Amino acid sequence: MLLLLSSFSITLFLYFLIQSIIQINALSNQLHASSAPSVRISDCRLEATNIVCNRWTWAPVFIRVYLIGIFETIYIALCKRGLFKNSLSQQLNEQQVDTLVQSYENAALQTAVITGGDSGIGLEICKGLLGAGFHVIIGTRSMELGQKAVDSLKKQTGSDKVSCIELDLTLFKSVKKFVAEIKKKVPQYQLQLLINNAGVMNIPCELTKDGYETQCQTNFLSPILLTQSLLPWMDTKSGRVLFASSSTLYAINDLNTTFSACTYGWDGLNHYAYSKACIAHMAARLAKSTRVKIYAYHPGTVRTKLFAHTTVFNLPFVSKLFNFIMLTPKEGSLMPLQLCLQKDMGDSGTYWANGRMQTVPAVMVYGKKNDIDVLWKDTLSKCGI
Repeated sequence: MLLLLSSFSITLFLYFLIQSIIQINALSNQLHASSAPSVRISDCRLEATNIVCNRWTWAPVFIRVYLIGIFETIYIALCKRGLFKNSLSQQLNEQQVDTLVQSYENAALQTAVITGGDSGIGLEICKGLLGAGFHVIIGTRSMELGQKAVDSLKKQTGSDKVSCIELDLTLFKSVKKFVAEIKKKVPQYQLQLLINNAGVMNIPCELTKDGYETQCQTNFLSPILLTQSLLPWMDTKSGRVLFASSSTLYAINDLNTTFSACTYGWDGLNHYAYSKACIAHMAARLAKSTRVKIYAYHPGTVRTKLFAHTTVFNLPFVSKLFNFIMLTPKEGSLMPLQLCLQKDMGDSGTYWANGRMQTVPAVMVYGKKNDIDVLWKDTLSKCGI
């Protein structure tokens, strides 16, 4: 009986695996056929894999999060670390950032606000924007770290058009205070860029003083409050708002509005994926109500402090391997900088990764397919708007 059961399980697994490969191959070919000639089939295969993974509703969210991460790590190793002929390398990827910044024109008197610009990807985005001529205001949780980042940026870029203001995204009160400071510094309609870059992942569970799980408030609720509050200050002709999302959004099929106030035990990846799915869908919904361009993006799997609380990334041998494979913060800044600096990035409300617009899967909200208005109204209510 045990042998029969084992044989059946193996057969079922192989059947499922073959069917998934067939689906991924067919979908990647469809995506490639509808893409620009410069898009590589490998990029389409990664997107197709994420979409198919979204359909595996039988698998727990945290399992799908890990699988998505594994698939993307393999993609980076094969296609962005020079392991295949004609594949990219770290040097080529970082050169793309430099070329993009150097080719940008007309940044005189333009202002950008960025959250979490004192380290990691955010710091590299700041370097790029300063290199393009922007005045940059950094929202930082620690004024000490923020000032160190400001001093470092001035030294590295030769630009003194950078400053920082305290911002704690776990407190709505702090967000409102930050908004008031921005409005004092920046004239109305003169804010060109708002980059919601700051985020946390898989941290020990804790509710904020506002009563929400920390990841959900930091990654989702507070960015919406900040954006809604600063939209009247945005340049309606050339203004752009960016939200840092994640490919983990493909692990989510149901956006339960009570989830942001729920706690968890040993694993917080469910809440992280939920917050990133919410922000991508809210970006699409927000785009319907403003002339300012709204984009969500995935910067790639980048080696930053974001992974500090995810054990597998910090094991001695594995850590060294990931240090080689994972993207550098400068590489991770390419996608958001493209959305900031390139002239035509297509439709507002879209989700971007690997330099191209990608599909955001439909979700259920209270049992109704893609009823995002329910989530939108609930989000505004939670933020006190």
